[in-house]
Amino acid sequence: MHLHKTSGNTGGKPAPEISAQKPPPNAARMQTVTKVTVTKVTAQAGNLLQGAMRSVSSIISSAGLPADKLSADIVSFARFFSLPLKPELLKNIRQQAFTMTPNSASPEPASVAEDGASKSALSLASAAAESKGTELTTGGLQAYARAIDPEWRQRQDSGQHDRRRNKNDGEKEDAPSQKTPAITAGSLERTALEWEEKNPLFTVLNRLPEKDGKRWVVFPFDFYGNGREFKVSLRILIETGKTVNRAGCMALDISAYTARSGKTERQLFVLEPANRLLVYLQSEISPKEQSALAHDLSALLEVSHDRIFIKTWTKPFPFEADTGNDLLRSIDEAV
Repeated sequence: MHLHKTSGNTGGKPAPEISAQKPPPNAARMQTVTKVTVTKVTAQAGNLLQGAMRSVSSIISSAGLPADKLSADIVSFARFFSLPLKPELLKNIRQQAFTMTPNSASPEPASVAEDGASKSALSLASAAAESKGTELTTGGLQAYARAIDPEWRQRQDSGQHDRRRNKNDGEKEDAPSQKTPAITAGSLERTALEWEEKNPLFTVLNRLPEKDGKRWVVFPFDFYGNGREFKVSLRILIETGKTVNRAGCMALDISAYTARSGKTERQLFVLEPANRLLVYLQSEISPKEQSALAHDLSALLEVSHDRIFIKTWTKPFPFEADTGNDLLRSIDEAV
């Protein structure tokens, strides 16, 4: 793993010279400083707004990338992590996705969808590592992608799934040795810390901040129950500073595999400050089902029913890759 050096911002043009013989009063001086500051900030915000409003297709075209879904995913990931949309950087992320995609363990070739999802997961891991100023080896990048994307981890274990489906009694797969103790806040914390201790690479990555000083930390874990195997990625955005040290956002990304049916379901729960819960489902459900789900979650998590929003999963890394959030974060950084 290598660390990139970063350079500071020189801050723009020097302030206007002031006559030493007759300095302006404090009020006039403050007014001058305020005007200069407002001019700089509004100019920066205007440029950022124009950049954020650029269509994904125009960014892909100007970077010389193929006009496909993977390129669109890469632009989305780069925006979320506040990476510069430079052609060289975007091309490098895409190249890593192709050169580091592992060969399928299955004798059957991977489907186009599975291959694309693998490359998308690797691109996401590459962008996340870049935001922390690191370069990962092939094995490190693949491990990071597995930790971030539980569905890709689920697909890589497809050989084990096939063997379980061939058992005469599907319930045998849920043997006592595979069962997980009751899931509680305390047990999750212990599992996360134990996993990090066994994976020194992630100990380093989870402690490296992004350029804006915030940190996304990742903790993957698995558990079993009721005939299903769950692959989970817990992602927490930690905001630190002189007066702030808190979890700004938590995302619980779950991929659930049912051996009896051979089907995998993906769900994402995102808890924001002020108890706002976003739920992303891969399959669209009726308004009545949405209301029932929101009612159950409200009772379970003690979140007001009107603060729960259920959405259909339409893109990789939903919510976190939302362009509106990128725009606000970018303007925040400039100010």
